[in-house]
Formats: sequence, C-alpha cells, structure tokens
Amino acid sequence: MGSGPQAAKIDFSGLDPASPGSKGWAEVRAQVVDALVSYGWFEAVYDKVRPELKESLFGSAMKELFGLPLDAKLRNISDKPFHGYLGQIPYLSYESLAVAQPHDPHAVKDFADILWPQGRPANICETVSSFSKLLAELDQMVHRMVLESFGAEKHYEPHMKTNKLLLRLSEYPAQLQGDGEKKIGLVPHRDKNTLAIICQNQVDGLEMETKDGQWVLALPSSTSFIVIAGDTLRAWTNGRIYSPLHSINVGGNVTRYSTILFSMPEDDLVIEPMPELVDESHPSLFKPYAYPDYVGFCMSEEGMKAKNQLDAYCGVAAES
Repeated sequence: MGSGPQAAKIDFSGLDPASPGSKGWAEVRAQVVDALVSYGWFEAVYDKVRPELKESLFGSAMKELFGLPLDAKLRNISDKPFHGYLGQIPYLSYESLAVAQPHDPHAVKDFADILWPQGRPANICETVSSFSKLLAELDQMVHRMVLESFGAEKHYEPHMKTNKLLLRLSEYPAQLQGDGEKKIGLVPHRDKNTLAIICQNQVDGLEMETKDGQWVLALPSSTSFIVIAGDTLRAWTNGRIYSPLHSINVGGNVTRYSTILFSMPEDDLVIEPMPELVDESHPSLFKPYAYPDYVGFCMSEEGMKAKNQLDAYCGVAAES
C-alpha cells in the first residue's frame, strides 16, 4: 500500500445546498459525479468548517469524551447495530462513540447527558452539533448533485425527508511500545449506507482500493474531508456510482482521532434503483431491499464471506 494516485480534490467553497444552480455549482457537480463513478470517493475542500471549530472538536471535545471512564462510555448504547459504543476489541487499540441525528442540538445534549449525568463540559454540545450541521450541508449538496446529474432531481426532497445521520467519533491511541509500524485496524469493507464524510486530526490512516485493485493512502489536507459512496448510493444509481473497499491502518506513535458522518435511509424505506436509471440498455441490477435487513445480512456468516455483499444479497445476477 502507498500514497499512489489520489481521487479528485473538489472545492465546495461558496456553495450552499439551498442554492443549487448558483455560480460554480454545475462545474462542481460534474467533478463530484465523475469522481464517484470512477473512484467512489473524493476529497472535498469545505471552508465552512473553520479551523477553530476543528480545533475545538479534536483538541478538546474528543479528548474529553475518550478520557471518560469505560463505564461511562459503555452507556452509549443503541438497539441498532453500530449505533453505539465500539471498543475493547482484542489486539485492536480503538474506541468509538456514536451520536444519532448529531445536527440536532437536542440529540447531542441527550448524548452528553448520558455520558456526564452530573454535568457535561462546557461547549461540548455546541461544538459537536455545529460541526455536524455543517457536514450535513455537505452531505445534502453531494446528494443533490448526484440526483441532478442522473436526471432524478425530483427524488431529492423525498430522499432528504428519509435521510438519517449518525456521527461516529473514534480514537486510535498511540502505541507506546513496539516499532511504531502501522497495522490494519478496521478490515477492508464497503460502507452499507449512502454517504460517509470523514474528518481526521491530520494523522493519516485511511486506505482506499481502486477499481483495479490498488490500495492508496488518502491524504486530505487540514481544510478538507474525504467523501465515500456506500452501497445504498450504488443501489439507488443502479450501479453507476462505485462503492469502494477501504480500511484503516492503526498502531503509529501518534494518537489518531477521526469523525465520520454517515447518512442512511430510514429503516422502512424500500431501496431500489431509481426508475430514471433503468431501461432496456440498463436493466435493474438490484432487487428491492430494506436497509436494516441488508445490514443484518452483512453481519451473518454468509454475508461476511461474500466478496461483494450488495451483489450477494440483492444482485439480480446472483439469481441466475
């Protein structure tokens, strides 16, 4: 694995999800779709997230969160898979907390009150919700641009009404012993959701696989984010958008902090290729499915053995 060729670096500065069609929108839209079709990911330059907000998040809030006793962090629970605390994994120095609907200040307050029932640190809720709200706007812009590019913009409002967000905050502690070499932490996987927006504290570790099987190290700048397409977006676009394998390397001598804003459909929404992308030349590649059912399959023995889980679960070719 190495630095290798990077996917597109796309500048969203000056754009707003409420103003599609504004100056620069069409140019950025073309770059976004080309990157997602060719690579399944890109680097987004997004200056709405100011350096001081990132510093408040990574330099203060996340250190407060992961400095909590384990019993406090274990109170971050959910009945949905991967929506709560992750950690205490043998041979993997890693902890992660999750906040559902993190752009909602009330949801963030509820999250913090569970972890700090006797009183939370000042500004932590404002930092997390402000950061999440800005990333939610980036998520909205990418959604809209993809739909517009495929002539399916009429689906934007329905998609946004059923679009759910989850913020995952993760810590990969520095290794105080050993040779400092990085090792595979999170195994290669494709995201099941729609989009993921990753931000890190300038400690690299995210590796992406290209369509031809090469692994490259994603190298975002201090003002940018990595946007990755998931299987849900691949299904909606009838396979036009690529959902790439990626992994995380851990074990260096500097602690890595990262956040991931996941967008995903509501549990009862039927996911299937949009009709605008299905015709005689492009038959439907996927059978309709529900998101939680697909996540359940991916966690099963059969799903974990599948080379491509979406194809194995609902690919039309899998039936023939």
